[in-house]
Amino acid sequence: MHQNEIRSYKRLYLFQHFDLLLGSTWPWYNQSSTIYFIILSLVLFTVSTLLYFRTTSFWYLSAVFGLLTSSIPYIILFFVLFRKRSETSYELVPAVNLLLGKYRVNSKDIYRSLIDTIREMDQHKTLQKSLIKLASAIQSHRTREDLERAVEVFVYQIGTSWAQQLGVLLLNAQWESKDIELSLSNIVKDMGKALEIMEQQKSSNQDTIQMGYFIPIIVFPASLFFLAKATTSGRYLYFQFKTTVGFTSFIITFVLCLVGLIVSLLLNKPRNEI
Repeated sequence: MHQNEIRSYKRLYLFQHFDLLLGSTWPWYNQSSTIYFIILSLVLFTVSTLLYFRTTSFWYLSAVFGLLTSSIPYIILFFVLFRKRSETSYELVPAVNLLLGKYRVNSKDIYRSLIDTIREMDQHKTLQKSLIKLASAIQSHRTREDLERAVEVFVYQIGTSWAQQLGVLLLNAQWESKDIELSLSNIVKDMGKALEIMEQQKSSNQDTIQMGYFIPIIVFPASLFFLAKATTSGRYLYFQFKTTVGFTSFIITFVLCLVGLIVSLLLNKPRNEI
């Protein structure tokens, strides 16, 4: 696909969202990945809707369930992103502290400081990988747009205001050669104070988080299993997928469990906008 066509697509908000999501989670991401992802989702929707219609004979229910099926790749990437954010939000605290020390030692050379920081982050693999990609982009970028794109993906992977502030500082240090030592020092101080509050919030939400994981992963499949055992052989599938009431209840239950799981992930993500 031509560069101009890709750039015109990137002006669309939904395309930008998919592009950042794939850039943050897909190991084999390239400029065409987002287009292929959208095509895959459309194909999944069309094929699954037709298959569900053959089973249920209800177009609107088939379309709803087809939409859910086509959303599976997005949901998987969404979960991967949240796992990364849950880890990197905490890993960023020692990483920025380490970066500040390296920045002072390396005569305020931000690229060398990043490389030295990466070498000492073996205990924080997730953030280490993100920093490696960022350092590579800093080394190979040709335009400001390339650098801004790399910083944008880095910030999106972490998804916190601290990451956003750090991204701005990195951009200023690399492209405009600004001295960011004082700003980095202020971020380190603020992050240290906020970390205690973040831990308290996470601890207070543990019961809700565990319930949100427990219901979708264990209770929902178990309830379907016991219902199948309690009904006459063959009648369970007929009731669940061939009748309006059964199929509608299945979709509603599935969606509610999915919402519960997403809420648990949201609560599990540390909050630092304090």
